[in-house]
Amino acid sequence: MMQFTPLTEEQRESFEHNGFLLLPDALHPAQVDRLLEVADQLYEKGKTTDGLNDRGFWQQRNCLPHDPALLDLVDCPTTVPLVVQLLGHNIQLITSHLVVRPPIPEGTEPAQMVSGWHRDGGTAPSDLGGALPRMFIKIGYWLTDLSQTGRGAIRLIPGSNNLNSPPLGLDRDAPEGAIELKVKPGTALLFENRTYHAVGPNTSRLTRKSLFFGYGYRWIRPMDYMAMPLELLERCDPVRRQLLGDCTSPMGFQLPDKDEVPLRTWMEQYTEPPKPRREETPGLFSVKTS
Repeated sequence: MMQFTPLTEEQRESFEHNGFLLLPDALHPAQVDRLLEVADQLYEKGKTTDGLNDRGFWQQRNCLPHDPALLDLVDCPTTVPLVVQLLGHNIQLITSHLVVRPPIPEGTEPAQMVSGWHRDGGTAPSDLGGALPRMFIKIGYWLTDLSQTGRGAIRLIPGSNNLNSPPLGLDRDAPEGAIELKVKPGTALLFENRTYHAVGPNTSRLTRKSLFFGYGYRWIRPMDYMAMPLELLERCDPVRRQLLGDCTSPMGFQLPDKDEVPLRTWMEQYTEPPKPRREETPGLFSVKTS
């Protein structure tokens, strides 16, 4: 069963205000080394069969089923409990994404290898516009050293999660207020779907390797899988099965029974339930206490 890591009030306020949370040393060095082995194996195979895409990098969507070390990240104790405390218990994995960004070829315009500023969620930002809510949180795990600029680090606009319209300067490489996260291997980043972000060019000699695990409400369709393999689910405890999208009935995604969301019971062990609001004068919506 997943271990519990408490979300501090300072972390919650920072996430609400900035739209992201940085967690140094979320992965221990041996875990980083093992994940690098997995990433290298998948990358070498992928380069042969698929090659790099038109942006000059390689990616493996729904990477989780490819190795037990990736499965272990689905309930990573230093990160996933924080997501549960930010989103609630009715969540599942919506993406597991390995990205490998080699140095851009000499003579290539860096702008060709940069992802533009955007919010996550496919068509949700354009479908919902200013009404876009927080629907999911991604966890980025950095496996290589991005502590120096020019290594393809992620860029963020703090506070953009609270905007009802796009920030000014999104057509520029560095809009006002944008920051580059220069981090060491083993660092994790939690950021929500409304936080504007982009990826800088990798002009170094280092190949950048990173993993992204996204968690959203169970009534949102996953991005990169229809259903996880049954043989994989059978190896998992109830919490992992929930996180991997397992469900016993169609209505279970929308109106789940308690048994269908074991994360609810797990969370109740560690957190206090919300206290009922007291009213001085009894009224239509008053809460009676005894």
